Amino acid sequence: MSLALTYLWFALLKRKVLHLGRGLRRPTTLIGFAALLSFVGFLFYYRHHEVFAQLVRRETLIGGMLVMLCGSVFKGFLQRGLVFEPPDVEFLFTSPFTQRQIVFYRLLPNYLFALLQGLLFLGLFASHLKHPLLTAVCLTLFQIACFHIAAGAAIFAGTISEQVHHRVQWMMLGVYFFLTALYLRTAWDLKFIPSFASSPFIQLLFYPALTMSDIGTAPQFREWVLRVLSTSVFSTRQLWQSALCLGGFAVSAVVSLWLLLKLKANIFETSLATTTRVAEKRFRIQQGRRVAVVGKAPLCSARLPKLALFRGVGAIVWKNLIVAHRSRRQLVLAFVFTLIFTAPLAALLWLLHDLMAEGGEASAWDVEGFNMGIALFLGFLAFLLQRTFPFDFRCDGHHLVGFRTLPVSPLALVLSEITVPTVLCLAFQALGIAALTFYARFDWSTMLLMLLAYPAAALGLNAIWNLHYLLSATKSFGGQARSASAVGTLMVVALSFLIFFPAGWTAVQIGDCLVDPSGKPRIAPAFAGGLVVQYVVDFLLVLTLAKLFQRFEVSRDFR
Repeated sequence: MSLALTYLWFALLKRKVLHLGRGLRRPTTLIGFAALLSFVGFLFYYRHHEVFAQLVRRETLIGGMLVMLCGSVFKGFLQRGLVFEPPDVEFLFTSPFTQRQIVFYRLLPNYLFALLQGLLFLGLFASHLKHPLLTAVCLTLFQIACFHIAAGAAIFAGTISEQVHHRVQWMMLGVYFFLTALYLRTAWDLKFIPSFASSPFIQLLFYPALTMSDIGTAPQFREWVLRVLSTSVFSTRQLWQSALCLGGFAVSAVVSLWLLLKLKANIFETSLATTTRVAEKRFRIQQGRRVAVVGKAPLCSARLPKLALFRGVGAIVWKNLIVAHRSRRQLVLAFVFTLIFTAPLAALLWLLHDLMAEGGEASAWDVEGFNMGIALFLGFLAFLLQRTFPFDFRCDGHHLVGFRTLPVSPLALVLSEITVPTVLCLAFQALGIAALTFYARFDWSTMLLMLLAYPAAALGLNAIWNLHYLLSATKSFGGQARSASAVGTLMVVALSFLIFFPAGWTAVQIGDCLVDPSGKPRIAPAFAGGLVVQYVVDFLLVLTLAKLFQRFEVSRDFR
C-alpha cells in the first residue's frame, strides 16, 4: 500500500467527518442523527434481554454468515467493476499507482466499516457470549473476507460478456434459493416446500432425481450437519481451540486478499465504466429522472385510458401505472424478494401447525398471538419494497414545476402521486399472504388487522419518502446544493419508524387499561385505537406533503 494513498484516504475521511459535524447544524440532519443514536442507545439499553441471546445462537450465526457471504458475492457480481468517486478516478487512474495499490485503497473504507461493526457487535452481545472478544474479532475478519470476495466478484464480472453475466446472475439466484431451503431444513428443521410437493407421487415425476427433502434427511448429511450445528456446550478451555478458530478466520481474510490481488484482470476499464454508470445514475436520481436503460428498443406509446377514473388528476395515476408496467426488472426483483421474505414465515407457520398436529399443546391465545406476530412481521415488507417502487414524486422531479400549473388542488395531486407505489406495496404483501395461506389459515381478526393495518403502513412510508424528496427538491430548485449524504437517508429511515410510535404507544396504553377477566389485555380495542391514531398521522403527513408542494419554489437556476 502506498503511503500517498493512505494519507489521501485519511485526509478524505477527516473531511467527511468535519462535513458531517457541520451538517448537524441543520435541524433535519440533527433530528435524523439523534434518532439514529437513540435507536442504538435503545438497543444497548436492552442488550441483556433474552432476544439478543437468541440472535447469537450457533444456528443464527451460521445463517447470518451465509447471508453475508452470499450477499457479498451477488452484490459484487452485479456491480461489474469497482466503484470509485469521480475525482478519485481522475487522480488514481492517471497517477503512477499499481493496480494492487488501487484495489487496496478501495478496500480501506470497508476495513473501517468491518472494525466498527465488530465493536458494535461486541457492545450489544458481549453479555451473551462465552468469549465475546474472540467472537467479535472472528466476525470482523469474516466481514473483511466477504469484502475481498465481493471485490473479486466485481472484477471478474467485468471481464465477461453481458449475456453470460445475465445467465450467471439468475443461476446464482437459483443456487441461493436452494441453499436457503437446505439451511432451514437442516439447521432449524423447517420444511420449505409443502408436504404434498414431497409426497411419493410427486417424486415419481422427477425419478430418478432426488428432492430437497431427501437430501436434507439423508443420514450421512444429517449427522454431519448436526456435528457442525450441535447445540451442546462447546469446550473452549483449551487454548489451541480458540487459536484454531481465530486462525481460521484470519487465514480466510489473508487468502481472500491474496487471491484478489492475484487477479490478472485489468480493473481500469471496467471500473471507469462502472463509476461513470453509478455517477450518472446518482445524478439522474437526484434530478428526479429515471435511470436510462441502454441497449433496448424504444417503447411504443401507450393507449389512452377509457375509464373516467383516469381522467383529470387521475391521468397522473395512469402515467405512473404505465411507468411501473415498463419497469419490469424492478417488478421481477420485487417478486423474487417477496418470495424470499415470505419463505421463512411460511416455514414457521408450518412448524407450529405440524407440532400441534403431532400432539403439541397450545392455547388459542398462543396460536392467535403467533399468527398475528407473523402478520405484523409481513407488514415490515412495506419498509423494504417502497424504495423499489419510486413511481411518484421521486421519478417526476423534472415535472414538479409543470405540476404547479395544473388546475387541480395540491391535495388531489399528492394523493394521485402516492397511489401507485402504495397499491404496489399492498399487492406484493397480498402475494405474501396468499403464499402463507398454503401453510396456515388466519382467523378473521388477523385478516381484518392485515386489511386495515397494511394500507396505513404503506401510505405513511410513501408519504415520508416523498416528503423528504420534496424538501430536497426545494433546496435544489432554490439554488442550494442537494445533500446526498448517508445521514439524510438514515434520517428518513429513522422517521419511517418514528411515525408508527404514536400508534404503538396508544395500542400499548389501551391494552394495559383494558384487560379481560383472566388478566390478559384485549387485543381488538388496542389495535383499533392504534389504527385510528396511525390513520390520523398518515392524514397529517399527506396534508403536510400537499402544503409543501403548494409552497414549492418554482424558480430555477438556468445555465
